[in-house]
Amino acid sequence: MPTPAAFVLPLKGLGKGLYAYDLSIDRSFFADFPESPVQSATVDLRLTVDKQARELMIDFDLSGTVATACDRCLADIDLPIADRRQLIVKFAAEAEAPVDEGDIVYLHPDTNDFNLAPYAYEMIVLAVPMIKTYACREGEPPYPCDEDLLRRIEASYASAAEAPRGGEQNEDKPSPWDVLKDLNKNN
Repeated sequence: MPTPAAFVLPLKGLGKGLYAYDLSIDRSFFADFPESPVQSATVDLRLTVDKQARELMIDFDLSGTVATACDRCLADIDLPIADRRQLIVKFAAEAEAPVDEGDIVYLHPDTNDFNLAPYAYEMIVLAVPMIKTYACREGEPPYPCDEDLLRRIEASYASAAEAPRGGEQNEDKPSPWDVLKDLNKNN
């Protein structure tokens, strides 16, 4: 997978101390991840690297928007996201290849470069909520959501509120469960 040079952290020559990197992520970043649930986004990523003798502490602070469909009205929206996560990189002589254990990665001490793109990608995908809805009618119009569909949803809630509840039955309408009432009488 080709990696943008901005996401490759040069480990050789990186002295102890704090380093900060500001990166921008857009549609071209996600082209390297063809199976991604996110295809387009505009995200600002701030990486803070704390280099110590035997490890790196990398803080990912991201904010921006992800292009998706609203789960409520199905309109295309730019869903706001924000997240902060930390990745710990430890140097171990027994780690011939990078070993990933969740939030901890083990690298050989002679590793020259560390590709942060897969970790940035993972953190952006994890920042997207499971239910993707937008506050459809907040702020100034034009609203991004499908107003016609929202009116239909509200109308269906209103008709459901008027329908009989639980044990209440409309005597004129047979229940689909009426067929099962006499099932045990024959045994």
